[in-house]
Amino acid sequence: MESLPFHLLEEIFFKLDPKSLAMMQCTEKSIKSHISDDPYFISEYLSRIGSGLLHISTFGSNIILFCNPLGDSRIFRNNDTLDTKYHLIGSCSGLLLLFVDSLCVMNPITKMFRSLDHSKSNLLSGIIRGATPWDSRFKLQWWKKYCIGFAVDQIDRTTQRFKIVCIIELNALNPDETTYQFETSTGDSCWKLSETIITCCSSNLVLGQKPVYFDGDLHWLRNDGSVVTFNPETEKARLIQIKYPQEVSLKTYKLFAVVHGLTLVSVREEVIYVYAMENILTDPKWVLVKRIRNEVLDKVRMKYWNVEAYDGKCLVVRGMKMESYDGVLYSYDLSANKWRVMGSIPGSCDSSRDFYQFKPSFSSAIELNEKVDVDKISSISKIMRLIDGSSPYVQSMVKKKETRLGKRSMIEDETKLIMMEEPSSKCMDVENINKRRRIK
Repeated sequence: MESLPFHLLEEIFFKLDPKSLAMMQCTEKSIKSHISDDPYFISEYLSRIGSGLLHISTFGSNIILFCNPLGDSRIFRNNDTLDTKYHLIGSCSGLLLLFVDSLCVMNPITKMFRSLDHSKSNLLSGIIRGATPWDSRFKLQWWKKYCIGFAVDQIDRTTQRFKIVCIIELNALNPDETTYQFETSTGDSCWKLSETIITCCSSNLVLGQKPVYFDGDLHWLRNDGSVVTFNPETEKARLIQIKYPQEVSLKTYKLFAVVHGLTLVSVREEVIYVYAMENILTDPKWVLVKRIRNEVLDKVRMKYWNVEAYDGKCLVVRGMKMESYDGVLYSYDLSANKWRVMGSIPGSCDSSRDFYQFKPSFSSAIELNEKVDVDKISSISKIMRLIDGSSPYVQSMVKKKETRLGKRSMIEDETKLIMMEEPSSKCMDVENINKRRRIK
């Protein structure tokens, strides 16, 4: 392996699926260092993978979730079913927060996970119902799961740390006001009730709007347009006093976090409006940054439509045609200014669905210290099976990006070349190359 030309070695690594790449790190110390520590390699590899959408019934399901890679018209689904319903609550930086009889955080790529004991929490008891004499399982009240926020921070290039935050609305002494209380996870299934409590004008959190994590803060959107924020590290909370723009449709809008900040997207019959929040600390306001012609609704009659995902590069809208029971996902490429059909959702699925953007990550979260045992934890194993490195979902994301770059897929001849090629004087040492890159 050391005798292989460096540029060829990298090209082979770039073409491996995430699971195979993780296995390669076990073959040699220099290769592990290159894959794990070289920032150029990590950023380039992840840029080729791309991201996709995970979606599941809002009410929970015992059917494994569906996956739609962004830019791919195929839909992937594991045929396995679980013995109990589960909920997908959050997705952040390659980690997933689920409820499968209890809260669980996992990385489908590294197969690491941690189950969290919610019984020690003060606030989660109002969201997760306890066992009964006729049913020993815990139940998550779906309409309250949006009160649970999931935050993942990158400590360094290869290490992450996650936090789970629960927000509860309390009745204030003044009927025209609402009080919010917070609780955070502190590791080892311990929970800390924050001393931070804020009271503000009365308004409910938007039902169905997932909390958004950006720049160290979790953000909950309220019906009046204002936003409640909480920082899991500093435990500081505040209310962003801001109103919806006049063009916003109060039926089809969502709050998202992109690279540059918070974004509000509203879908109307003719135009889709994209707003960016500016002056968030001093004088917050929504500024219109993009108008997109809704060509989907121009050409097709829809029973309903809604915006489901936005990352600054791609917008995803879901709708259902008048003559069909199947849902359709449409994606809009902002750089190409073009609409396309992204995929479909079978009519047998619930029309009420939660969508989460997911991008695989090799980073290791310090709290995840348990490997999935297929025999002991079959439910988690089945969920991971759809979106791990060996699944067609993740492989399609890799191949999709390679095809766009004009690169051919990895073939067996290149694998044989690793073992058969004679040493060359022109070969370059991986560790020395990494050192030169870091110096530059």
